[in-house]
Amino acid sequence: MVKYVCVNCNYRFEAKEPLECPYCGNEKIEKEKNASELLEEIERYLK
Repeated sequence: MVKYVCVNCNYRFEAKEPLECPYCGNEKIEKEKNASELLEEIERYLK
């Protein structure tokens, strides 16, 4: 299972291949970033 987050309502959930948010039904969902991905993003922002 992969963790996803809804762009619309920020609902976080796990699914194999989600088509829409189970909470609000929005189709704009993204893979949730892990800690190392977040740190890399912060490093790029601070440079």
